[in-house]
Amino acid sequence: MNTIQHTPLKNPVTIEEILFTANHQLKINTLGPFGIILDDKELQTVDFIKSRLIQDLLILLILHRKEGLPKKVIFDLFWTNYSEECKRANLNTLIYRLKKLFGIHIDFLKIDRNFIYLNMDYVEIDLDNFQTGTRAVENMENSGNIEEAINFSFNTLQLYRGNFLDNISTRLPITEERLKLKHYYQTLLFRALRLTVYRGLYRESLELGKKLISSDPYCEPAYRLIMSALGFLGNTSEIIRLYINLEEKLQRKYGIDPDEKTLLLKNKLVLGVTPEQDEILDEVSIFF
Repeated sequence: MNTIQHTPLKNPVTIEEILFTANHQLKINTLGPFGIILDDKELQTVDFIKSRLIQDLLILLILHRKEGLPKKVIFDLFWTNYSEECKRANLNTLIYRLKKLFGIHIDFLKIDRNFIYLNMDYVEIDLDNFQTGTRAVENMENSGNIEEAINFSFNTLQLYRGNFLDNISTRLPITEERLKLKHYYQTLLFRALRLTVYRGLYRESLELGKKLISSDPYCEPAYRLIMSALGFLGNTSEIIRLYINLEEKLQRKYGIDPDEKTLLLKNKLVLGVTPEQDEILDEVSIFF
């Protein structure tokens, strides 16, 4: 199974240590630990997060990267009771401080009368690549390119190193974006799990299933797919253990038993009867 090979980054550097050239690329990692990479050199993220205002301005720019960040939003969040003159002066200072951290001669920001934008011609954000990859996998499956979809799903899943801005403390409303991206992750995991079981890649299926039920311990269709993979591998004892584990979780959380479909599958698998391929592809979850 082909996977992306990542070259380890060198130790973090300060902006002054970078020799600037004509073209620059800024990469911002937001899924899991926050990271900023300029021309393949990792910057000290502490410089961006030690000031709450600089940190929150960058987060707002990321959240509004497509439509632009209205200056009014910044004014209302940061300096509610200030005069308009003070608001504008404070924003100009804040923008300068952020640009200085990026490198004052590198124009990663575009600014007009009412909006501030990240210059996406030179800025790459991991969450955009992750969302694009997730949609691409769906299109590949719908086109019948199952092997390509599986390979691409593995590569895309590597981009999700944790929840959106997992190690950042902020008062900004990022919960909705965090939940949306986690949903993308769970959707991709479920799709990859279903396709790997369908294609007989059972070892890979078990790894994917472990990650999915760790992310959502109550995703019953995921348990059925994992049990199916175990059935094809002939691991009856693990099927029974997994079913009991699901049963206990559902009873503790909701006071309910697993679906009859799950019970029937477990009983068939214990008897050595494995599901047909169409039954595997028919598995759906709340993520789809």
